[in-house]
Amino acid sequence: MLPILFGLVSAMLFSIITYMMYGLEGVMTRDWIDQAFWGFILTGVAIGMVNAIWRCLPCRLSKLAHNERLTDIWCSTCKQQS
Repeated sequence: MLPILFGLVSAMLFSIITYMMYGLEGVMTRDWIDQAFWGFILTGVAIGMVNAIWRCLPCRLSKLAHNERLTDIWCSTCKQQS
């Protein structure tokens, strides 16, 4: 959740700064500003997704390998026990 919030806040700050620097017409005519704005948001979402997947991935892999020692180590931090 924190990376998504960071991406949204950074996109908002970027939007405010570019509006102050280029004005409304400059922001509307330059494509790179729109791409950078959505890039900040998508980067936050991507980092959030990677963190959510990586949190339980080692636990699932150790269960597939049937290694109890690794399962005890990695699954203790996994919030979603399955």
